[in-house]
Amino acid sequence: MQFVNHLASASSKYFSKIKPKLNQSIIPVLFKKMRYSSIILFCLVGILTGCMEEKPYFLLKGKTLGYDYQITVKTEDSIAVRHAVDSILHQFEAALSIYNDSSALARFNHTDSIYCPEQPASELIAAVYAKSREIYQNSNGAFNPAVEPLLEYYGFDKKATRQLEKIDSNKVASLLQLVHFDSIQLTKSGDELCLTKTQPGMSLDFNALSPGLAVDKIGNYLEDKGMRNYIIKIGQSVRALGLDHKNKGWIVNINKPEKGIENEVELPLLISKKSLVTNGNYLKSYEAGGNVYSHIINPFTGVSEPGNLLSVTVISDQCIDAGGYATAFMVMGLNKSLELLEQLKDIEACFIYDTEGDGIYEYKVSPGFSKYYLHNEQK
Repeated sequence: MQFVNHLASASSKYFSKIKPKLNQSIIPVLFKKMRYSSIILFCLVGILTGCMEEKPYFLLKGKTLGYDYQITVKTEDSIAVRHAVDSILHQFEAALSIYNDSSALARFNHTDSIYCPEQPASELIAAVYAKSREIYQNSNGAFNPAVEPLLEYYGFDKKATRQLEKIDSNKVASLLQLVHFDSIQLTKSGDELCLTKTQPGMSLDFNALSPGLAVDKIGNYLEDKGMRNYIIKIGQSVRALGLDHKNKGWIVNINKPEKGIENEVELPLLISKKSLVTNGNYLKSYEAGGNVYSHIINPFTGVSEPGNLLSVTVISDQCIDAGGYATAFMVMGLNKSLELLEQLKDIEACFIYDTEGDGIYEYKVSPGFSKYYLHNEQK
């Protein structure tokens, strides 16, 4: 597989001319508060040409799993969609949220040895555990959800209330003894699934996968109900199908991988019948004591130190795969990621990096990534 190199300044003419107009008016809408946390945007009858003939697009917004979510879908049955989405996300909160101390995952993290969640939590935990195991093996351990104790130490866990001023190497070494995914097993006895750990203090964080799995579950529901035009976003996890209200493909942006300008567009993409996840050091990081710490933790060394790989965007059929490999690639670095990418099927990726640390972005893309570019001049 031959990868494509690009070099461009963040302020270059090339990137400025391909920025989409993000502030254009979309659809005239009427806001109506509902009983639930979601908000549905209704098409104004008579204002939009063809609104009576065409199914309207509805927008649902809220928070789940610690992220903002937004779903736009073309449907005549908005009430059923809203109820279904609320139900799916409630199940994910109860099973996999690290922000909910009563979730099944939190209960396992707090136990000393074994926890057996009930349905439907056990089904969701089994799904993310199986996918974690797959990507853990494919990445030779770079993707490791057992890194949770180190995330907490560095301040990227909801229980942490302080930022590190200086790394305690002895503390890091002791926590590394807990970062053994192979020592956490999912076992089944009859219809009962149980998570077991070999020593107290071991804990899991599936946040690289659970938003993507939730996106996939919602997308599958919409498609099962015959809805073929939608976009689902939970944090950085995105899945799109069909067309938007302008009868065009869905635009999903890769933003500039720097804090302070992370909402500026670096590369616009056109996505349909695919999922996409972006991960990067800039998404969660802080500076303290002259050091920069990121939520990307090396599970082999325990180090939280941003490298020259700034962000990774992965496109795949399933959003859960995109989320897992985006995280794995950030840990592995550019060269090892490219080697693994050659072995993976139906996975495309874009790597943005800054080798010299001078603010000049370089990026490398897999051979099939360019077909998702919004503008021809990007290719």
